Amino acid sequence: MQPILWNSGTRWLHIGLSTTLTFELFGALLVSDPNTRMYFIIHEWVGLLATAILMVEWLWIYADGQSKILFPWNSNGISIIKTDILALFKGKLPQAGRAVGLPGFWHGIGILSMTGLAITGVLIFLVIPGGRGASSSSAGAAAFTTLSGVHREISYVAWVYWIGHVSAAILHQVRGDPVFRAIFLLRK
Repeated sequence: MQPILWNSGTRWLHIGLSTTLTFELFGALLVSDPNTRMYFIIHEWVGLLATAILMVEWLWIYADGQSKILFPWNSNGISIIKTDILALFKGKLPQAGRAVGLPGFWHGIGILSMTGLAITGVLIFLVIPGGRGASSSSAGAAAFTTLSGVHREISYVAWVYWIGHVSAAILHQVRGDPVFRAIFLLRK
């Protein structure tokens, strides 16, 4: 297979997002226990870093013209996605890279789910009861509870995305497409 060439901006953003968001997903498994308050604090601050990187990612998507690839929600894009899905059932992986189809659509789902986590995470950070957030009132406590539930629900989508994304990358790598070298700046 032809190696994919990613520009350096995409590579660095991918490294930043994959590192912080993977840390956040796995770290979140530790924050629900009241005895793990330190993990919650680390989760908050790494989440703010991930949000900053994600904001740059959105600017990059716009500047690099990736919107049509990541969000192919028109009849032509949906048709290509269907073709890619049908090919999967025949054992053929879609071509990785910058093209409209299942890989681009899946990355778009990831960006949207991570953005949902970032938005709810920042809002949670602002309303944390106990004086650390912008609101320490009872309304803040209610908002904290509601936002935490929404944040958790979005995290399920993020986990499905992460598992699917990593699994697809491993399958591509096993089939001879050097996707890890292509995206993580590694050279021969």
